[in-house]
Amino acid sequence: YDCCCLVGDYSYKYPNIIMEGEQAVIHCDSTKGPFSMRFYRDWSPHGYDRAVELYEKNFFDDSHFFRAVPNFLVQFGITYSQDKELRKLMDEEIPDDPQLDPPIKFDVGVLSYAGSGPNSRSSQMFINYNAENSALGENPWETPFGIVEHGMDNVKQFYSYGDMPPWGKGPKQNKIYSGPDYINNNFPLIDKMKSCQVHRIHPGQDGHSVDNARRGIKEEEEEYDDDEAEEEEEEEEEHEEEEHDESEDDESEDDDHSGEDDEVEVAEEEALPEKEEEVASQHRELDAVGSVGLKGSSHLHHHRHLKIGRHEIPLSPMTGALALSSVV
Repeated sequence: YDCCCLVGDYSYKYPNIIMEGEQAVIHCDSTKGPFSMRFYRDWSPHGYDRAVELYEKNFFDDSHFFRAVPNFLVQFGITYSQDKELRKLMDEEIPDDPQLDPPIKFDVGVLSYAGSGPNSRSSQMFINYNAENSALGENPWETPFGIVEHGMDNVKQFYSYGDMPPWGKGPKQNKIYSGPDYINNNFPLIDKMKSCQVHRIHPGQDGHSVDNARRGIKEEEEEYDDDEAEEEEEEEEEHEEEEHDESEDDESEDDDHSGEDDEVEVAEEEALPEKEEEVASQHRELDAVGSVGLKGSSHLHHHRHLKIGRHEIPLSPMTGALALSSVV
């Protein structure tokens, strides 16, 4: 198999489930033909880790699909290997994983573990044949961990002698542990696994099945963040423009005042000689009339300042002498 060519996306069935963790694509060959599965660690972390370990260690090679029940399920997971470590995995139980919210539905091809009670999962697993199996998923050990992506038609063709006793006349599980001869001799038509290849896919790698709905939410969030940042930037630019306009208005107003002041200063400077002449004329009159005349014009003899714009002209109280000074 080319692992990158057999890529499906089961996430569209569960838009609220985030599938961003590690995944594994398992390509298997059987006596009925090839099929491939995808396992999701997000669905069942403990179940995923154990399942991938079993397939990577070739636990299922040459083992039988000993319980195939049409319109129900197919069960497998008893190794014939004599490797002590592999056989040990049949007895090492793992903790249950709680179902997700909302829970994974048992659609056709969904994989889960068989168990005998809480925290009893080890190596036996099953593939669902019927989407209407409402009883599946009620037990805590039946949390799904994957689905058949390709070759489900082959999986449904696995030969059936009926369910196991007491529900049917199929193989007895306790006798399968002794080796393949029990099934080969008594149930020769039962199909078996040949070999499997495992391809782990880490987040971000090609072939990683991403939750489309969640990705859409993230894109909307990113787009919202971009829009928000753009709005903030526009507001900041508008604020800077307003400050700039106010600054220009202030400068313009200062320039206007400055222009007015300059015009006043020019007018005052032009009027200054006339005022000086007026003061000089008054001074001549004082010289002519003497002290007697000062009675009528006594206001000229007290020290005071004549205000001409910014220019002040101080007068001597006795002589009325003119002194010019510029006070800014």
